Amino acid sequence: MKSSIERVVLCLLLAVAMASAQDQNQTPAPSVPPPSVPAPPSTATPADTPATTPPAPRTPEVSSTVNTGNGLSIEPIYWFVKGIPVLRAGDAWLAGAGTSPGPLADNAANPGSLNYTGKLNRSPGVRINIPVPKNATVRFSYFKANSFTGLTSAPGNLNLFGQAIAGGDVLTTSSNLESFKLSYDYLTYFWKHGNSELRLKTLYEVQRISVNSEVDDFQVDTTGAIVNINPIFGTQSVFLPTFGLGIEHTLSRHFRWEARGSGFGLLHRGDIADAEAQIAFRVSHFEVLGGGRWLHFKTTPKAAQYNVETMYGPYVSLRYYWKKN
Repeated sequence: MKSSIERVVLCLLLAVAMASAQDQNQTPAPSVPPPSVPAPPSTATPADTPATTPPAPRTPEVSSTVNTGNGLSIEPIYWFVKGIPVLRAGDAWLAGAGTSPGPLADNAANPGSLNYTGKLNRSPGVRINIPVPKNATVRFSYFKANSFTGLTSAPGNLNLFGQAIAGGDVLTTSSNLESFKLSYDYLTYFWKHGNSELRLKTLYEVQRISVNSEVDDFQVDTTGAIVNINPIFGTQSVFLPTFGLGIEHTLSRHFRWEARGSGFGLLHRGDIADAEAQIAFRVSHFEVLGGGRWLHFKTTPKAAQYNVETMYGPYVSLRYYWKKN
């Protein structure tokens, strides 16, 4: 009986030992992720998808209206001018036509040319600017220049404006000059750089310059005494269209500079060339300007006499604008 119990106990212990060994040798099975399930296709409509907003169109640049000099304004000008017109024999005189005293061979004995000895007086003038649509300005300019009386003597027998002058006569000379210019200044292009702006303009102009000359002939007798004073008058003018370019640079709200040049000429019909530059300082309605001007003109050489002159010098002006800067 005892041996039977021992065998039973031995069998139980052997079973427990075998079960424990099996638990230690068994490895856990790897975990397998669940198969991925494809996402169902989107059922959103194009209307539900937000559309990409295109960039706003770039606004084209426009020229500034601050301190451009193009507002409605009036500008008195004072020109410290130098130069004097000279009188030259024209084609009509050299050919012996009109009021000339004789044929071309007489030119040596009766020249029709005379250099004036006076100087031009300081020249007052005025300029009016009127802005017009489409980036343009109509500009009207006027100035006059009277010369001081000059004293000279006839280098030989002269014939000026149809009046004979004996060689050696004492002469006084003077001239009165007037100039009118109407200009259409068109803004052709501009460049911006920060707060400054550079503008290019094309100029379409009409100019008229006239010269009234006076020569007083002091006639003397054989003793040298003055017996008569013969005043001689003559007028020449040139009227031409002129074309050119202008440039303006606005540096700030108060400072800018300008330069412009124009000209035109016809063979044996006269010519005009005009150039100027200036700097300007503006506050409110007023602008102070200073600069220089150069002007050359020639009246028609087809007349008996014609004028040639080159004028130049600095000028100052004060401009008043109807609108504040």
